[in-house]
Amino acid sequence: MNLLKLYTSIVLVLILVGCNSKPANQDSKNVKDSYEIHYAKGFQVKKFADYTEVSVVNPWDTTKLLQKYILVKKNRKLPADLPKGTIVRVPLNKVITYNAIHCSTLKELASIGIVKGVCEPQYIKTKEVIEGVKTGSITDLGLASNPDVEKIIMLSPDAILTSPISGQAYGSVTNTNIPMIETPDYTEPHPLGRAEWIRFYSLFIDKEQLADSLFNITVTNYNNIKKIASEVSKRPTVFTDMRYMGSWNMPGGKSYMANMLADGGGSYLWADDNTTTFLPLSFESVLDKAGDADVWLIRYYASDDITYKSLEKEYKPYSYFRAFKEKNVYGCNTSYSSYYDDLPIHPDYILKDFVKVFHPALFPDYQLKYYKKLE
Repeated sequence: MNLLKLYTSIVLVLILVGCNSKPANQDSKNVKDSYEIHYAKGFQVKKFADYTEVSVVNPWDTTKLLQKYILVKKNRKLPADLPKGTIVRVPLNKVITYNAIHCSTLKELASIGIVKGVCEPQYIKTKEVIEGVKTGSITDLGLASNPDVEKIIMLSPDAILTSPISGQAYGSVTNTNIPMIETPDYTEPHPLGRAEWIRFYSLFIDKEQLADSLFNITVTNYNNIKKIASEVSKRPTVFTDMRYMGSWNMPGGKSYMANMLADGGGSYLWADDNTTTFLPLSFESVLDKAGDADVWLIRYYASDDITYKSLEKEYKPYSYFRAFKEKNVYGCNTSYSSYYDDLPIHPDYILKDFVKVFHPALFPDYQLKYYKKLE
């Protein structure tokens, strides 16, 4: 009997140990650290013991993922049981960027030195990149829609940063097997949601603490400016931009630009619209709705600044707007302005310009940085 009891006890102990033990790799399957995203809707992060999982939501079908990246430290052996996704060994030391936003964000993260190739450098304002293209330390890869694949292969980058477009194909670049890191941050409807993508970039270059610090400063500044503007009693009506190839692409009422105009103390005339992207409108419909608007904001790319005379010469019906007649049109020439470089990571900078335009008395000592009244 004693032997039987002893045997039974041993079996029970083994069963209990088996029930409470974990498979060898279960620790790597459990989330190690929580990762909170505050404003952005387009990416998700899960941190595990052996890797970080970064998912990018498809902005054109939010029920699906556009990409899933599995980030593994370069100094670690690749785990055997990784989930499906694009494996990226981090931190990245050598990258190719498809546009100016990638460069300005990497500069903000003190990592501009990892850029070794760029597309369309003529649109990039980052001085380190301009100088690098001149000296040859950064390669000009041509058009983002059709980059030089041979040059890309010769550079042998760790990854390619690109801003995807709905239905876009990357052509023969995909055959290089270089990880394509897609950043659809421009589809975020909230300005601070777009700004939070700096934290996405930081995951790939080991600059998370810096990104969090920079983002927190942006949030504080943006919300402080927004609060000041929210206390105004009257909001001027506003509309933006111009017609292009017969169509006027007006920001949707729920787009990041519509939100910024409202946060800046303006009354955006298409605020009731539910679109988060753009509204292709006819000139007649814009004139009908915005003909009596108080302020007209124009972003454009040109060798010379637009004037009232040149605007009327380009298309005489522009002169029918009250904002034109009363000389209340503001232009931002992006050929030299850093507007597009700053907007994704510093919406607080642009917001202050909006407040200055709409309510100049709120910031009496501030000088416009991006926009200026047409001459």
